[in-house]
Amino acid sequence: MNWTKENYRVSTDNALLQLDVIHANLTRSTWAEGIDEATVRKAVANSLNFGLYDDGRQIGYARFITDHATFAYMADVFVMDQYRGKGLGRWLVECMLSYPGIERYRRLLLATTTAAWLYEKLGFSKPANPDLFWQINRPDIYKH
Repeated sequence: MNWTKENYRVSTDNALLQLDVIHANLTRSTWAEGIDEATVRKAVANSLNFGLYDDGRQIGYARFITDHATFAYMADVFVMDQYRGKGLGRWLVECMLSYPGIERYRRLLLATTTAAWLYEKLGFSKPANPDLFWQINRPDIYKH
């Protein structure tokens, strides 16, 4: 799938992904600081990926971890600093939410500490019953 807006493009074509860009941005993120390249490569290989590009140069990324039928977890959403404030993050997530079949998934989840306001505008909400969700959380797992 491909979406275009001005000179920007969102694509699910894995051949366009620039793993060095994805890794560099994730390793500096608040949620995956220090993540190693092999782990990024494996995560990308096992996900439904959405690359954001400016004339072929990757400037953003997001992925769904999904069973492709009923459930998807949105992860690793980023737009490079110099492209923020242009609505590209919102557009990237809108493209994800318009992916064919997503409208039939029973549950879409994400975890964020940085952009709850954005996701709320796009239909996400806090769980009505947070007691349904349990986790094992290892926030510093990639730090050496």
